[in-house]
Amino acid sequence: MKIRNFDQFFHDNPIPMWVYDPEDYSIREVNQAMADTYGYSREEMLSFTLFDLRPEEEVPRFKQYLSQLDNESVGDEGVWKHQKKNGEFVYARVVRNPVRFDNEEHDYQLVMYKDLTSEMNTQLSNDMLFKHSLDGIMLTNPNGKILQANQAACDILGMSEQEIIERGRDGIVAKDKKLEKALEQRSQTGKFAGELNYIHKSGRKIPVELTSSVFVNYAGEKRTSLIFRDISDRKEQQQALREEKEFTEAVLNSLPGIFYVLNHQGRVMRINDHAEEVFGLPADKFIGRSAAEFVHKSDREKVPEEIRGVLDEGYRVFELTLRTGGGNTEIYRFNAERLDQGGQTYIIGTGIEITKKKELEEQLNSLLQEEHAQRKKAEADRDKLKEMFEEAPTPKCLLEGPDLRFVIANKAYREVVGQEDIIGKKVIDVIPEVEAQGYIDLLDQVYDEGETYLGHAEHIYFDKDKEEAQKEYIFNFIYEPLFDNGGEVYGIFVEAMDYSKQIAYQEELEKSLTEKETLLAEIHHRVKNNLAIITGMMQLQAMETEDIELQGALRSAQQRIQTIATIHELLYGSKSLSHVNFGENVKQLLHNLEGIYDTGKHITVDLHVEDILMNINQAIPCALMINEVVTNAYKHAFNHQQEGEIAIQLCEKDGNVVVKIIDNGEGLPDHIMQEGSSTIGMTLINLLKQQLEGEVQFLNDNGTRFQLSFEKANLKGSGSSLIKN
Repeated sequence: MKIRNFDQFFHDNPIPMWVYDPEDYSIREVNQAMADTYGYSREEMLSFTLFDLRPEEEVPRFKQYLSQLDNESVGDEGVWKHQKKNGEFVYARVVRNPVRFDNEEHDYQLVMYKDLTSEMNTQLSNDMLFKHSLDGIMLTNPNGKILQANQAACDILGMSEQEIIERGRDGIVAKDKKLEKALEQRSQTGKFAGELNYIHKSGRKIPVELTSSVFVNYAGEKRTSLIFRDISDRKEQQQALREEKEFTEAVLNSLPGIFYVLNHQGRVMRINDHAEEVFGLPADKFIGRSAAEFVHKSDREKVPEEIRGVLDEGYRVFELTLRTGGGNTEIYRFNAERLDQGGQTYIIGTGIEITKKKELEEQLNSLLQEEHAQRKKAEADRDKLKEMFEEAPTPKCLLEGPDLRFVIANKAYREVVGQEDIIGKKVIDVIPEVEAQGYIDLLDQVYDEGETYLGHAEHIYFDKDKEEAQKEYIFNFIYEPLFDNGGEVYGIFVEAMDYSKQIAYQEELEKSLTEKETLLAEIHHRVKNNLAIITGMMQLQAMETEDIELQGALRSAQQRIQTIATIHELLYGSKSLSHVNFGENVKQLLHNLEGIYDTGKHITVDLHVEDILMNINQAIPCALMINEVVTNAYKHAFNHQQEGEIAIQLCEKDGNVVVKIIDNGEGLPDHIMQEGSSTIGMTLINLLKQQLEGEVQFLNDNGTRFQLSFEKANLKGSGSSLIKN
């Protein structure tokens, strides 16, 4: 056949084209676009055969392919690998068409070329990502049918690709609110990024971090990509961090002293529970206040100086007199350290109460000073000194030499050890029982190192009169090294003070505390009994009147008081005198209401409550609110029904207490549920809501739905700190 205007069609065409002879595969003609694409000149390409444009390893397969062609038909030869003059490989789609020129006896082949290198590289990259990604990758239909899953997805889910495909989305994704939210977001925006719960082959849930997008493939079909990774380790780490934080909080709050964090200006950023007890203030009364406010005026001017010292030196130890709760003063030893974090400078540290220790040190120092003074005055009259030493009310002795022999021991000391003839003997021979208690080692240490040792409230046992029963003493004592003119230790002065009376006083205080706790429990019991008397008086009043409306009002007031009495009854019987198991309270409350409103109708109560330990300041208003709502349900919801159901749920979630009350009755009148309703019940509910600082929702929906939520407080005691002025 003859092609008209061939030259114009061929040479000016921007599509790379060439003509070859199917008999010897020689290239007979090329256009400029072809020459430009391969980097050869036109003359060079006209000297080539088709095989010169292929990589050497492709030639045998290409020859076999050409031998099977039908050269008389049009054909799409597919994608072939070609090689440019510079050695670069390209992928080209080749379309062949037979043509015949004038004065030629057989057909030639006109070939058109399309470069697919970029598309092929992209496909190869996607294939490599899909196969070798450490993240799980799946391709699905938007309806959840899984089409492909890579090896990482199989490893995470513990399944083969075929098992994943057979299970589909419903078989590998947990059906929960997270999934609902993800599907809704993806349907609206075409993509989703967040967390879901996948299901392992074993049935356990796997938290995953997921990215999902909807796209259209080359065939115009909608597809969904899912890229996910197992974040179980991260979740475990987060849980570990939370537990570590809780542990840290518990440790800080269990410290016997004050823990504090100040900013660089000396204002309080954080304190522990013990600080609240020391100053008699809740935590929120500390934050933002200057630390100097809590220091006694006698030491207040020291605070700025100590803060500057910590900021300049990085660490400091100092003593301050604090103004504690109740107007008392106590001496504290503080250590403070500078902390630079997040571009901010803080001061953190602890404070330990040392009032008694200071008093003891002052007493001991006073005794030592007095002793030194007495010795100095008695140098000229040794007999007088000996007499004073002998009659001293506190046990004293002097030990000399490395083997610690008694040189002198007063009457009080000899009475303690239960022996008279001890002068010249070694300590270990006189009182061998103290060796196992570690006091011989302490004496050796003082003698070797020349450092004073102070013992505070230490228990020491002596085998007095060598009896089997040991005598226990509680001593504050001192081991004071004595030095010769050369500065060498030659002996040790020992003096002790009996601390037993102070210990007995402490035990007496603990006994007093127990008695006060017993008294508080009795108060709760008496409050409950007094409230019971009031409810009984109301019952009598209701029986004496024929006014139905008054009877109803008295019965409502009676139940409200009984609700409060129930809480005091629970407090009386619990270990804690300020917190109540509110779940048990709700159960008793509903039991009482069932008995009061037993009208013959079949009203069932579906109760699902958790055991929640709640402060009395929140338990009473919450119980009163539940009483009002359930009472309204009994009185109004089932006026035209013989059967009905009231469902009550109580749970704690994220630090909030949530109460839901639902009935399937006819619903409450709109004027009763309005925020500004003047009914006693709604007025009381609104007041209780404000007291709890909570949120209340009423809804008529095939009955009445009530929901109360408020933040659970961890206040100590049973005062009215929740009541707002």
